[in-house]
Amino acid sequence: MLAEPVSYHRFGSRRTFCTLVILALVLTAAVLFGLTSGAVSIPARILWNTLLGLEGPRQDFIILNLRLPRTLLAALTGASLAVSGAVIQSLLRNPLASPKIAGINSGAAFAVLICTLILPGHASGLAPYAAAAGGLAAGGLVWIMANRGQAEAARLTLIGVATGFALDAAVEFLLVTQTGPEFSAPMIWLSGSLWGRGWTHLTGVAPVLSVLILLAFLLSFRLDLQYLGPARAAALGARNRLERGTAFLVAALLAAISVSVVGVIGFVGLMAPHIAMRVVGGRHWPLLPAAALTGAIFCTGADAAGRAIAPPVEISAGIITALLGAPFFIWLLVTESRGQGGAG
Repeated sequence: MLAEPVSYHRFGSRRTFCTLVILALVLTAAVLFGLTSGAVSIPARILWNTLLGLEGPRQDFIILNLRLPRTLLAALTGASLAVSGAVIQSLLRNPLASPKIAGINSGAAFAVLICTLILPGHASGLAPYAAAAGGLAAGGLVWIMANRGQAEAARLTLIGVATGFALDAAVEFLLVTQTGPEFSAPMIWLSGSLWGRGWTHLTGVAPVLSVLILLAFLLSFRLDLQYLGPARAAALGARNRLERGTAFLVAALLAAISVSVVGVIGFVGLMAPHIAMRVVGGRHWPLLPAAALTGAIFCTGADAAGRAIAPPVEISAGIITALLGAPFFIWLLVTESRGQGGAG
């Protein structure tokens, strides 16, 4: 077992507030970077004039109709994936957990490919709904199987990993055996891309994701209790099954709905909670807002960087986060293992 990454000590409220302000400023910078980056480079002066309504229709269209909605969507889904990861890590008491571990991402990917096979002519329009349904179904199946005994962290983790492997194998099988032009859109979606996302996509998910993030914040104290373990939480008056089930449902919805609209953007739910925990501590009330801001920074920055690296070619945000997340995961595994050895 890995050692707990950070103990549950309190950081001073002033330091926490300052940290959240700094993260908000970094997110603002990432949003501005996203608005100026792309095939058409837009200087900061023109961006400012456009936001004030002083530029021409061409700049207005590029910034306000193309880049602004996808940048805001990247920030919102990044925050949602990060909060989902933080909740799942707390429930599983596993610092390496993420929505992927719970089978949510794999279920969403499998459902999209099945939708493409059954209704190839409507795959692009139905992909978000299929992804949301598949992610929720996979996450719910993991939770139900884990709760046939006790919802212990190790049991839930192992069942989630096994379910994810099975669904990933099914996705690989479909990709190998089925080819055709109708698979081009799902392939872009599987890489985690915000290409073509606009105001319709943002307004379609923003109310739901915002409510779910707020609900996760309201569950902060309950998550603090659940992190202590089922026995200690019950001794302190927690209703374990209800509280853990509610928190897991919120996390699954956050991940599934996010994946449904932007595709499979990996590692955000793993990296953002860890970074947030190291700067604000382990208590969930500051941790979840810090994780949300960090996740928003990751996704917004990755989307902007993907458009800025080799314009007019766009590199999917999911590829950028994977390039960052893979070495981060290895570093995390090594440092946690050394910490366990040192403690021993």
